[in-house]
Amino acid sequence: MPAHFTLHRPTEDDWAAIRDLRLRMVTDTPVAFLETSEQVLAHGEHHWRERGRRNSTGPGTYVVAVDPDGRWIGSMVGMVSDGSPGYVAAPRAGRRRANLVGVFVDPQWRGAAGVTDTLLGEVCRWAAQSGFDLLYLHVSEQNPRAIRAYEKRGFVRTGVLDRIPGREHDREIEMVLTLPVESP
Repeated sequence: MPAHFTLHRPTEDDWAAIRDLRLRMVTDTPVAFLETSEQVLAHGEHHWRERGRRNSTGPGTYVVAVDPDGRWIGSMVGMVSDGSPGYVAAPRAGRRRANLVGVFVDPQWRGAAGVTDTLLGEVCRWAAQSGFDLLYLHVSEQNPRAIRAYEKRGFVRTGVLDRIPGREHDREIEMVLTLPVESP
């Protein structure tokens, strides 16, 4: 496996690659995502185009790593939660905050290639440039590999555990990373 990859910010025209990567994500680590492969396949083109469109129109960022053959090998999404109803990382007391979601690195690229750190660096830059000093995430307590990877990169547990809709015996651990202060 070559250690070379590039970064790409998906657009709606990348809808098929977005769908295919999501299918690989939920197949590889089902405990990490709130949908099944059947649900992924049931979504139509419009759904996947909308996911790509959010990158250029929303208050977040979506970045993927692409190998030399054009295959998407990892992704991370930075999004802002604002206290609106919904499951994903709703902030306490209605405060806006930056969240890391949609994290995946292809098993063949996990480890020394730098995909995880490069993608995370992009999301951290987006969060800092957006005025946030903290980056939050939620990870299933049944995903120790991911928990170790986040801790290795400086994330710490906040002490908050959230129930996961539809998963009676699983909770998500809230973790946070303090972002470096950017120099002017």
